[in-house]
Amino acid sequence: METGLVIIDAIIITIVILPFVLFIVGRRKRKQKLHNALQSEATLHNRQLGKTEVQSNFAIGLDTIEENVFFYKETEDVAYAQVVDLKSISACKFVKESKLIKDKKKHYDVIDKVQLTFEYKNHKAVTTFVLYSNDNDLALNNEITIAQQWEGLVNQILRSRVTPKSTNNKSQAVFA
Repeated sequence: METGLVIIDAIIITIVILPFVLFIVGRRKRKQKLHNALQSEATLHNRQLGKTEVQSNFAIGLDTIEENVFFYKETEDVAYAQVVDLKSISACKFVKESKLIKDKKKHYDVIDKVQLTFEYKNHKAVTTFVLYSNDNDLALNNEITIAQQWEGLVNQILRSRVTPKSTNNKSQAVFA
């Protein structure tokens, strides 16, 4: 009689725990797949990623030596990669687009997109990395924090390229 209860308890515990284990293993595989895709994109451009960040459906990485930022994202329909050469960028901005949803009694501010925007030095072109889109992604999950961190990291690299150079005892700023 006791053996039967132990077997039933083991089956119930397995049924309860198994979905969590499968979810964790699946998430790790998905993150590893995104990291590998980002790494192969960098290798395709003969670059070496020093810093990477992997989220549920995107990966972003930085080659600090050649100053390139790589972005790889998978949606239900398509997977794509983007590369930005920071030598031609003047600024990186974190952009959060939201829309106001009105209910009968309340108003809700819903985040529509979270993105990093790279402005080129010629001010005519812009490259955008869409980290979160309300149309394609189920839920907002740490994308705002990641976007803010990467904005700071990229802008720190852009600021470090402005170096003072002295010529004829006059100090001038030279932009690399």
